[in-house]
Amino acid sequence: MKAIFYSLILFCCLGCRTEKEWTLASPDGAVRFVATQIPEGEGTTILQYSVYCGDSLVINPSRLGLVMDGIEYGKDARPAGKAVVKTMNEPYELKAGKQLRTVNACREMTIPFEGFQLIVRAYDDGIAFRYAFTQEDDGKQHTITDELTEFSVPANGKAWIHLYDWNERHKPSYEQYSKNGIAINTEASHGRGWAFPMLFNTNDCWMMITEAYLDGSYPATHIDNSGKNKAYKIRFPEIEEPVVPDAVEPVSTFPWYTPWRAIIVGKELNTVFRTQMVSHLNPPSVIGDDSWVLPGRASWSWWYTGGTTRDYKTQIKHVDFNHAMRWEYVLIDAGWQRMDNGGTMEDVVKYAGEKGVGVWLWYHSGAGREMDSIPTHRLMSDPVLRRAEMERISRLGVRGIKVDFFDTDKQRIIQLYPAILKDAAEFYLLVDLHGATLPRGFERTYPNLMTTEAIRGAETLGRQERCDRAAEHNATVPFTRNVVGSMDYTPVTFSNKIRQGVPAIRQTTVAHQLALAVVFESGFQCYADRIEAYEELPRMPKLFLKDVPAVWDESQLLAGYPSDFAVVARRKGKVWYVGGINGKNEERELEFSLPEACKELSSTWITDGKDKDSFGNEVISVIDGKVKVKLLANGGFAGTIR
Repeated sequence: MKAIFYSLILFCCLGCRTEKEWTLASPDGAVRFVATQIPEGEGTTILQYSVYCGDSLVINPSRLGLVMDGIEYGKDARPAGKAVVKTMNEPYELKAGKQLRTVNACREMTIPFEGFQLIVRAYDDGIAFRYAFTQEDDGKQHTITDELTEFSVPANGKAWIHLYDWNERHKPSYEQYSKNGIAINTEASHGRGWAFPMLFNTNDCWMMITEAYLDGSYPATHIDNSGKNKAYKIRFPEIEEPVVPDAVEPVSTFPWYTPWRAIIVGKELNTVFRTQMVSHLNPPSVIGDDSWVLPGRASWSWWYTGGTTRDYKTQIKHVDFNHAMRWEYVLIDAGWQRMDNGGTMEDVVKYAGEKGVGVWLWYHSGAGREMDSIPTHRLMSDPVLRRAEMERISRLGVRGIKVDFFDTDKQRIIQLYPAILKDAAEFYLLVDLHGATLPRGFERTYPNLMTTEAIRGAETLGRQERCDRAAEHNATVPFTRNVVGSMDYTPVTFSNKIRQGVPAIRQTTVAHQLALAVVFESGFQCYADRIEAYEELPRMPKLFLKDVPAVWDESQLLAGYPSDFAVVARRKGKVWYVGGINGKNEERELEFSLPEACKELSSTWITDGKDKDSFGNEVISVIDGKVKVKLLANGGFAGTIR
């Protein structure tokens, strides 16, 4: 168990001007949270907060509080003692992500009021807060009908956020395109609000607002503009989401801690890119020995044909290919229960084990399908069936499961995530959450979680309009979705995806696609293209894909701007990998500086060729650690430094 060091300090109004103001600064003093109690109307008060990054105000005075059981907590709140501050310095290790060894280092302040507490953490890269009800009341159930929390972002800037996904199936799967560089406080066109995470550039700072820590006592939430002066405000799931008629309001007994509201902020975009605050805000691992948790890369036959998951010979071909490529896993998607043409899933698992390749299997989550007539749709939602199935496949040697179609952010389905992860860990199974909610930090508590979808990934590239938007989309998500957790995008696709007999023509260059192996982070990095597409690669790109890992000791943003371009460096051991992508349909030259540790090392670069379908042999100049590289429209490059 990692050592946890706490130093307790009685706050005693330190840093307060009055007894109705509370201030907490980050360890380095660069970020500050200020809560105040102010008059509202005749004879009443409310709680509000502000956030500062240096001298810049990045959250204007914003409402705090919630309504539970008909009582508004935060209105006329009566302090119940002095605030207490403790310093936290908690080293721990992750099994997947942008940086495996990390430290939860912050200052935490608990402000007690009659009936509830406000808990605040200040990190060098941001602020987080939540509400707590710690009193005992004999198991009585309570309902929160509204969370009043607002985020009043200064409007003199830009926002990169996407609509709370709302398609014909009323399914919030976080698979929309971002609205890039829009005016802050723009209202959602469909009236159902915006999804986390939200990225802003305002008052000379970069800021991300998101949610962390879902333990099943709260639904996942999103945002609308119903706050004061169109400020962003917490919104519960939509009543029309699947699993109707379940309520959207959170229900729980005491003690009850709401999810963290996380505000990541810094003067540089790299601060947002590198943050691990979402992980820090979750409890430590509960699975004990995790030496069996091994991230890795996978091939996947679904992307280009779908139905071949039922073909034994095709899956055996994938196993042999993975063995040659040194990729750790094969993913067999929906339909494997009806596998034929020479063998069964069990035969594939046995053969793969002999080759040193692990097999993952796809499952439906069963969300809202308790009465479904298809038995396999209930295997993950029914706890008895789930444990029996996990035990069965674990004994066979299956290494992981991809669980799909959760379909709602309502509380009852949020409870399903930790249940699946906990049972999977007991049977030594890794997990990919697909068709799922946005990551909120489960990977710290359940290190067997390797990745989550919650992204419009390569699976959707069967339509031309999506291929046309791919470069800009790819240059946006490193700064938005991938910041908060591993991302199952299924990248590095060189072929044109065929849907209903019609090919959608790839518009990104092949070097752009290769670079995604570095630019996109995922502990289970599933490469989606045909075996032949990888086998036919020139020598250097093929070697690159053999060597590039799926987990990292360090990650840095070397250059970039959301929806424009991104240059990312990641280190594994002593080797650095660099990936750069152009999000614009125009040629350009990029210049950036390598990490200090790279400046004396030798490098190998793979660039754009003469057109989007060829790689180049251009020699990239590195002078005093600075790199210049030319990119085609929608182009890219990849490099290795050792």
